[in-house]
Amino acid sequence: MSAPNLVYVTTIRTTADQLWKALTDPDFIRQYWFGRRNTSTWKEGDAIESRSPEGELEWQGKILKSIPGQEVIFTFESLNMEKAEPPSRVTFKIEPMAEAVQLTIIHDEFPEVSAVRDRVSNGWPSIIEGIKGLLETGDAQALKSSCS
Repeated sequence: MSAPNLVYVTTIRTTADQLWKALTDPDFIRQYWFGRRNTSTWKEGDAIESRSPEGELEWQGKILKSIPGQEVIFTFESLNMEKAEPPSRVTFKIEPMAEAVQLTIIHDEFPEVSAVRDRVSNGWPSIIEGIKGLLETGDAQALKSSCS
């Protein structure tokens, strides 16, 4: 049996192309992903890796599916856990709406007991707020400030 999936859905006032860039450009990612840089060619079969602000490799994976402006799916193998776990899977799905896009993030395929799941479940909401803030206002902290 596996642990429950993590599913996050938000609407962002932007275009599918701008959201795709926000999800795949390492310099943009760094602004909302706690200073980390996620790099990849974003082509099916290629590697993805995430490095800390100090350059340490923290997680890696493989691109399973990539349709620019629509969807990317990749494996997620955390490298800095006390106990190694098999890779989980992350899906970013972009769906255009009238004057916005819907971003759905699904993180799944965790083992039944998963320290990785526990850790990332705390990170995804902040990452999503950062993406939304940057794309809608130009400030990753804008939504957090207005909600405080």
